[in-house]
Amino acid sequence: MIASCHARRLSSASLSLVACLSANCVEAAAPAQTGDPIGRIARIFDSQLVKAEDQVSWLNTRLQTLSQHREHAMKVGLGYRGCRSKPDGPDPSVTLDLGDSFPISTIFLVPAQREFLEDPGIFPKRFTIELSNREDFAQRTILFTSGLTPFSSADGNPVPFKARDSARYVRLTVQEGHNKGMNDLFGLSEIVVISNDQAVSFGAAVSSVGDLNATGIWYPTALTDGRTPLGIWQNMVTPDEHLGDSVDVAGNDDSVSWSINLKQNAALDRVVLFPYQLSQSFESSVFPESITVHIQGSNDHEEELVYEWSNPLPGASSMTPLVIPLHGKSARSIRLTGTHPYLLGDRKVQALSEIEVWSKGVNLAEGLRVTRNQGVNTTAVTSLTDGFASNMQIIKVSAWLDQLAERGRTERELSELKPLHSRLASESELNAAWGSAVILGLTFLIPVFIVERRRLMSRDQIDQLRKRIASDLHDDIGSNLGSISLIARTARKDLVRLHGPEEVAEDLGEVESIARESSLAMRDIVWLLERRQDSIGDLVERMRETAGRLLREINFTLDCESNKTAAKLSLDAKRHLFLFYKEAIHNVLKHSHADRVSIRLWDEDDKLALEILDNGVGLPLDEKQNKATVRKLEDRARVLEGLLQIASSKETGTHIRLLVKRSLLNAHPTLS
Repeated sequence: MIASCHARRLSSASLSLVACLSANCVEAAAPAQTGDPIGRIARIFDSQLVKAEDQVSWLNTRLQTLSQHREHAMKVGLGYRGCRSKPDGPDPSVTLDLGDSFPISTIFLVPAQREFLEDPGIFPKRFTIELSNREDFAQRTILFTSGLTPFSSADGNPVPFKARDSARYVRLTVQEGHNKGMNDLFGLSEIVVISNDQAVSFGAAVSSVGDLNATGIWYPTALTDGRTPLGIWQNMVTPDEHLGDSVDVAGNDDSVSWSINLKQNAALDRVVLFPYQLSQSFESSVFPESITVHIQGSNDHEEELVYEWSNPLPGASSMTPLVIPLHGKSARSIRLTGTHPYLLGDRKVQALSEIEVWSKGVNLAEGLRVTRNQGVNTTAVTSLTDGFASNMQIIKVSAWLDQLAERGRTERELSELKPLHSRLASESELNAAWGSAVILGLTFLIPVFIVERRRLMSRDQIDQLRKRIASDLHDDIGSNLGSISLIARTARKDLVRLHGPEEVAEDLGEVESIARESSLAMRDIVWLLERRQDSIGDLVERMRETAGRLLREINFTLDCESNKTAAKLSLDAKRHLFLFYKEAIHNVLKHSHADRVSIRLWDEDDKLALEILDNGVGLPLDEKQNKATVRKLEDRARVLEGLLQIASSKETGTHIRLLVKRSLLNAHPTLS
């Protein structure tokens, strides 16, 4: 298990105290330490609470070093489901044949994919895990049995079971599952058997009693394919740049191959291929639609095709590695070929982020140069064997599962002990409040003076910081963006004059456009930071300027009928109103195809109303026939606690209206 030496030295009482706060508790405790006077006084007189919060700070730092729990929606190969076929039938079970006897240290049961975060899942309630070197289990070791007590695992993290025996066969027998339309239903995503820090269960044969198979979705061998909804085996260490290898190809049949010379003949256990994760999208990745694997013993031997794979759901993105078992085949070199590219919009892409070749617990590919062949072009690649899968460091699957299990245990303890911490903090603060009331009654004027003076000093410091940030953005970053735009424009003109490649000219044009748009966006940020321009009238003038810039090719009107334009807006209210307006204008430009836009602000009772109408073709619909592109508008309206009304059709265009109470714009707690 991954843990620091400090954690091992803590007593059980200390661990309970340390565990009394989750990340949410830490966030709640921090303001009490710094901003709440009563909370600060309480901690002066309660040394136990101070020690607890110091330990919580250390625990929070430690949690940041553990792998994150992230569940990705899988569409194929979800895992295995079993049930009791008849009310009086045998207990459902699954048996793994590891192919040889191994000294087993840990067995992880990875829960099946959940429908939603609060879903308790279908992890077995009562079950037994047995180990044996005989197929009939005539001699066996009972590693775990839940007896009559149901086992609870609803957080989606892997569940570890420690072992000290050697075995070839691992059997899971379920005595009680879930009654959801059938008797004793249960499901798992993966069973991972660890020996000497290596997963020896990948590619293992699986036999079962009480199958509930669904072709391509739920089936026994999905328990040993290395695919789980928890994704890629990564920790929190990130590289300096986005790593991997991505190649654009012209046709659907254009292949790209990656070859590795292992420099020695070796018995290969498995090859692991990691998808190329898109840097701008957490849930998306690129992976060839079809792959073949060839190995070669030596230069005078012919290549042997040892594996073929095709995406069972063409076009589906996968956030899991592809584990290719080779069962000890001997090879000196290996060639992986993406025979069909992944379609990414209009692009056809062949891409991987990391290649591992395992033999007897060693990744032989680590640090080796990879040769990429695309047609007649040959390129040396080093970013496919550097230990990083696109955006994070790859770790051993055993360490990754240990870290996830440790995170789950810690978060459960924190959740269970959170009420205890709240009670202790409340009692301490109540005592401090009474003591403070007495002291404040005796020396009222001095504390009032100190608090007010600090408030004014803090406000002046914040104003100075805002001015300095605005100045730095305008002077430094604005100058740099202007230089980038000028250089790109000059280079593009030179390319046109010298008849250079059109693709480069187009790229330079795009750089110029991005730099120009970024400069304009930066000007908006500088304006949002400006305290002297925080009235409704200032907002209207900025809206007029933005409309003139963005809608320069569209007839538009902007009318302000409010008689309270001098009213001041809080910083966040000003920001969210302006960004709501700007997002709505961008939607007009991108989707409406309108030639007329009407913008109006007015007073409606105690509310400020903003209306944007166009005569376009309406908002696009997504696959569920819901209006797309409005999520950001809804988020802004929700933060403002405003009423958002959207009407859209191809015949009448789009009508957006936002009403927000003035009291929320001026002094709402979440906007102050």
